[in-house]
Amino acid sequence: MRTVAANCNVYASDNIKADLAELLEKYTSKQVFLLTDEGSQKYCLKLIEGISQITPEHTLVIRQGDDFKNAEAAISIWEFLSANGATRKSVLINLGGGMPCDLGGFCASTFKRGIDFINIPTTILAQVDASLGGKTGMNLGGLKNEIGVFSIAKAVLVSGEFIRTLDKENLLSGYAEMLKHALIRDAQSLNELMTIDFNNPDYDKLSRLICDSIAVKNYFVTEDPKEQSVRKALNFGHTFGHAFETFSMRHNDHPILHGKAVAFGMVCELMLSEKKCGLNHDDAKRIYEYINSQYGKMEFAESDFAELLELMTHDKKNDGNGINFTLLPTIGEISINNIGTKEEISQVLDSYLKMNA
Repeated sequence: MRTVAANCNVYASDNIKADLAELLEKYTSKQVFLLTDEGSQKYCLKLIEGISQITPEHTLVIRQGDDFKNAEAAISIWEFLSANGATRKSVLINLGGGMPCDLGGFCASTFKRGIDFINIPTTILAQVDASLGGKTGMNLGGLKNEIGVFSIAKAVLVSGEFIRTLDKENLLSGYAEMLKHALIRDAQSLNELMTIDFNNPDYDKLSRLICDSIAVKNYFVTEDPKEQSVRKALNFGHTFGHAFETFSMRHNDHPILHGKAVAFGMVCELMLSEKKCGLNHDDAKRIYEYINSQYGKMEFAESDFAELLELMTHDKKNDGNGINFTLLPTIGEISINNIGTKEEISQVLDSYLKMNA
């Protein structure tokens, strides 16, 4: 395995089973626990089967989906660890997408005041975002990541073997975060990112671009570990995006995926960037058109504006003075701590509804 981001303990793996076995050499089977969800159990667990320290007795499978990233699931993980003799010398392996990595990292960081955890992200979204950077957490009352702590994983193993198990929808969900990284830091890679054919992906190229995207996130995490300044750049697209995601969870039997919500949120925050930071319209329009072609559009009505605004007021990025945004004066350049008024946000929502109508 080779280091991708030293400060976040991220490693690219060409042989996930061998590399994980190496990381577990200092632990006994009594100390090793595995957390995964139903989907990852079905498609990904087989890729690490046969490692002696990983046993069925110490494996917990939780329900799949972000709506289960809640206090009840966290309690079940703590109880499982406690009932099976986990100690402060134990390690919890989190195998799956963003949800198991977020929730497992939070539970490991709080069990007995903190045990080791290793993230094995199995989706693009988790590989470039959720599994690294130290953010862990769970949802509360339908609000995203309302409870959590900063805690760096002992290791994050990123393997191209897992992304071959993903369907197009999940590939695109993670790809939204990669687009975000290019928009806030690496404008030169944007054109290359927009050439991937998701009907026939070049997985080797995709794996290389994933490592480039991880490097962007690592830059911001290293510069600002606790999100006091420039790390806020990583929130681009997420103020509108989290509102869209929670709105979808409230109103749809099949809520939109996180990355899709962020893609829609980026369109809205590019529009707000035009209004407040002077972002060139032609540059923004090119991104609108690409996102619309790949992701479609968020479905809501003018009558939903008040609810979406209310959701944004609960966003954890706010500081009490209003709704906080990271915006772009140009592609690849950030402007943090922009306060959007309810009137400005409503205007953006209205413009979004009318776009290509």
